[in-house]
Parts: sequence; structure tokens; C-alpha cells
Amino acid sequence: MKFDFYRVISFIVVMFILVSSQLHANQRTQLKASKVDVSVRLIHMNDEIHRQPLQSYKQLLAIKSQFVDMPTEQQLWWLLRKAQAENLLYFYQEFNQTVAQANALIEPDTPLKIKSSLSIFQGLIYRRDAQYIDATRIFRQAMLHAKEGELTYLYILAKQELAYTQSLTEMFESSLKDMQEAYLEAYVLKDHFLIAIINETYGAIYGYMKDYQKSIEYYQKALNTYENLAYPGHVAEAVYGLAATYRYWKKYDLAINYFELYQKKIYYTPNTDISFYSAYGLGMTLAEKGECLRAIEVMDKALSLHGMIDYDAELYKQRTHCFIVLGEHEQAKLSLGKAEKIFLGLPELMGTQWQLEIIELAAELAHVNNNDSKAFQLLKEYSRKHTQLLLKQSSHKLASARVAMEVDRKHIEQALVKQQNKVNRLEGESLDIQERNSFYFMILMACISIVVITVIAVQYRNNKKMYALSIKDPLSTLYNRRYVFEYLSTYLKGVSIEKTELSVILLDIDDFKAVNDQYGHPVGDDVIKKIAAIAQEVFRSEDVIGRIGGEEFLCVLPRTDTDQCEAIAKRFLRKVSNQIFLATPSLRITVSIGIASLSQRSPDCDSLYLHADKALYQAKHNGKNNIVIY
Repeated sequence: MKFDFYRVISFIVVMFILVSSQLHANQRTQLKASKVDVSVRLIHMNDEIHRQPLQSYKQLLAIKSQFVDMPTEQQLWWLLRKAQAENLLYFYQEFNQTVAQANALIEPDTPLKIKSSLSIFQGLIYRRDAQYIDATRIFRQAMLHAKEGELTYLYILAKQELAYTQSLTEMFESSLKDMQEAYLEAYVLKDHFLIAIINETYGAIYGYMKDYQKSIEYYQKALNTYENLAYPGHVAEAVYGLAATYRYWKKYDLAINYFELYQKKIYYTPNTDISFYSAYGLGMTLAEKGECLRAIEVMDKALSLHGMIDYDAELYKQRTHCFIVLGEHEQAKLSLGKAEKIFLGLPELMGTQWQLEIIELAAELAHVNNNDSKAFQLLKEYSRKHTQLLLKQSSHKLASARVAMEVDRKHIEQALVKQQNKVNRLEGESLDIQERNSFYFMILMACISIVVITVIAVQYRNNKKMYALSIKDPLSTLYNRRYVFEYLSTYLKGVSIEKTELSVILLDIDDFKAVNDQYGHPVGDDVIKKIAAIAQEVFRSEDVIGRIGGEEFLCVLPRTDTDQCEAIAKRFLRKVSNQIFLATPSLRITVSIGIASLSQRSPDCDSLYLHADKALYQAKHNGKNNIVIY
């Protein structure tokens, strides 16, 4: 009994140790899996943060207690996503702290994706503090990291931020060049978000360049994409851009409407300081509109909030103008002094149009204080510096053009070197082949090659003839139904409705059956040939025209909006109406036309044809010989 008792105790102890070890191993496995799951989620939550920044931010804060136990790379991803959410929520103070904390963890072996992203965030911090030289440097650093890591998305993002930064210091030529390159790269990626960001930046740049129509077009394109993506932060930014552009354009009522809409769009963030931007925009707009009493009240509210320092300078300038208008000259002098002090602390903005307006306001203040001599001297100084600025911008364009040519030249030189290397390699391979093969074998191969090439050439010519016959209508010599519809369907594959213009014209010869019945089918055939000939005269070389039925024709007009299409259709209608058909001089022919253009209502081949057909039916119903647009 005693022996059995000890055996049982020993067995229990051993089993306890084994079970404990297994449980501990399972816990370690689960903990490791949990850490992997957190890392994967952090890496892939970019879209989630854009859609729901506040909810994502709360989720990130919920796992803050795990931060100490995270590996360094996972800590960096957590900080990166936290900073991203804070930036979208306008928590700028927290954003700055998070970026600083992340930068302190950067090591030589830190993934380039994290380095590039943090550099972009650091560039935003510098830019908000109006440190444009530092911002430019750090955005270029982000581009280098992205290029080294073949991170095209981040490279484009950094490049467009660099372009926008350059535009703030009125380097528009370089800015637009970088933006064009970024747009082409984003288009290749087919990344709608990147394209929208670039369109938004285009809107800002064209606004600064006073091309307000283009600015509105680009902001609207960006807004449409952001709304489709359901990104509230970016929707609000695009609305603000529209408001600001309408303000610069002096369309003050529209600007006020959009600034008020912006105030509604920032509902998603609990940060009340963001009201600074709507108060800033609204106050500036009211001042420029001439409603100075209300404007000063709104601008004072903006200045009481935490805003960007260069924006504060603009508010003080506008307050100066309003106080001059209201006759409160001492207040005007105080506001002007505050604006001037801000610009003195921002050396990178000295000499820009924004800073030169200080001199212009000082001249205006001197004039209302009856110091016309000082006013004249100040206006003279403003005129001189403004002229220098225009000359500088002009010289910059020349320098940018030269830089662009040098870059192109380098690209060409690199391409030539690659081509020469390829030629040298091919020559070496050719010599090796000659050494390995006999003279007679080469003759045999040459003979076989000649025979094969001859056969291929004959076959190609025959195939080309057969293909031409398969896509052409024999009577009209226009394209046939199958080809036209295949062309339209293929053209529309993968295109963006917002960025593509295309229209179709569906036309039908009026009372064609009566022509055949009265004059005979030979005359009818002659009418079809003549209509086809007129179409080839009126329509452009890039337009695709086909006969898709007995007396029905379909014309596809790429890069053509509804108005352009209607103008072409009218010319065709007049040409046909005035045409004398030689087979029977007394015969007069008319056509009815239906038009449909690529849009959200007509997004594909089938809907375009259906809507053009409906428009054609209505044209017939309206009495024929007319045009109806769907």
C-alpha cells in the first residue's frame, strides 16, 4: 500500500509539471499570435483611419497599455497610425508629440515605409509652423526613403506635399512640374485617393495663381472622389478649398455658403479649435465683401483660437483694412504692427506678395492720416519690390525650364547608355553563336528564315485584307455594326467617368423606306453612300463611324462633350439637308439625330446606345430633321 501511494503521488507531480508546461507554451503561442495580429492590423488600417478617424483613434488608445511590451517596429506602427488619426482630427499638439516620440525610436534598420511616412508627417509640422525650407528638405528626404524602398504610393504622396509647399513660397513653376509628375505616377497606380489629393493640391496652386476657374474644377474633382470614398476629413478640406477659392474670386456669397458648409463638415472631430479655419475664412470674406463690423467680430473669434501663425498674419492685415474703413486708425496701426511682427518671424515669407501687402496697407494708413508724403514713399517702395517679385518669378520660370531640360537630358543619356550596353551584349552573343555554329548551318538557317518570312508576309497581307473585310460595311465603306460596338466597349473599359469625355451620335435617314419604294433600291443605295461620304467629311479623323442597320448609323466621338457633339451634329444635319442627291435631283433627304454622352447616367456602351436610341426616337416624334440630346 505504501509503495502504491508513493507511485500515485509521483505520477500526479509529473502530470502537473507536464500540464503546466503545456499551458505555459500555449500562453506564449497565443501571446505571440496576438502580437502578430496587432502588427498586421496596424499595418493595414490606413483606409479605416481615413473613413472613421475618431473611432480608429479610440481603438488605438485602447491598446496603449500594451505599448511597453510591443517590439520597437510595432511601437512605431502604433505611433504612426496614432499620428495619422490625430492629423485628420486636427489634434495638432498631440500629433506633434506623437511624431517626436516616433522619431526618437527610429534606428538605421527601421523599415523605409515607416521612415518615409514619419518624414512626411514631420514635413507637415514644419509647414504648419511656416518653416518652409525645413519642410522642403524633409519632404525630399521622404521621397528618397520611398524611392529606395520602391514605395511608389509614399513617393507620390511626398512629392505632392513638396509641390504644395513650394507653391506657398510662390515657386509655381517647380510646383506644377512636380504635380504633373506625381499625377502621372498616381494615374499609373490607378489610386483614386492619390489622384484626389493631387487634384486638391492643384486646386490650391491654381487658386494662388489666380486661375480660379481651374482651381474650382480641381477642388470639385477631389471632393467628388472623397465623397465616394467616404473620407470625412478630406471632404471637409476640399469644401474649405472651394470656399477659399470663391473668396479669392470675389464670389463672396458662394464663399460664405461653403465656409458655413465646412463648419458642418467638421462634425466628425471633437476638436473645437478647428473652428479657427471656418472663422478665418468667413471673417476674411466678410471683410473683403465690405461688411467690416461683422468681419472684425468673426476675425477676433478666429484669433482667439489656436490657428496657424501665417493665417493670423492675414487676419491682422484684413483687420487693419477694416479699421481704416471704419476710421479707427489707432486700432488699424496696432493690427498692422502685429501682422508685421509675424512676418518678421517668418523670413521665408519675406518678399512674397503676402508680405508686400504690409507695405501697401502702411501706405493706405499714412494717407488717411494725411501723411501723403510717407504714403507716396511707401507706395513707391511697394511698386519697386512688387516689380522685383514679378521679375524673380519670371527668372524662376527660366531656371525651372533649364532644370527640366537638364533632367530630360540625363534621362536620355541614361537611356542611351542602357541601349549601348544592350547592343554590346547582343554583339557578344552573336560572336558566341558564330563560334559555336558552322558556316553551312548558318546558310541553312538563313534559307529557312527567308521561306518563313515570305510565308508570314503573304499570310499577314491576306489576314489584313480579311480583317478589313470583316470590319467594313461593303455598301457605305464605313465600319460595320460589330466593329463600332466592340470599339466603344473596349474604349470604355477601365476609364474614369469623371475624367473621360465621350459622346455618341445615333442617326437615322428619315422616310428611307419611302425612298426605296418610290425610287427603287439602287437610288436608296446611292443615298446611303452619299450620307456616308458626308459623314466622313463632317466628322473628325479620330471619330469612329459605322453603319449599324439599313439606314441607321452610329458615330463614336472620343474626347467630346455634349456641346461639342451637338455642334458637329448640327453641321452634319445642315450638310445633309442642303445636299442634292445626283441620282434624282428632285430628291431631298433629311436625317434625325439622337445624342448621348458618357456620364453617371450613361456609364457604359449599352446605356449610351440605349439613351441615344431614346433621343433618336424623340427626334422622330418631334417631326424629324432635328437633334435631341438625352
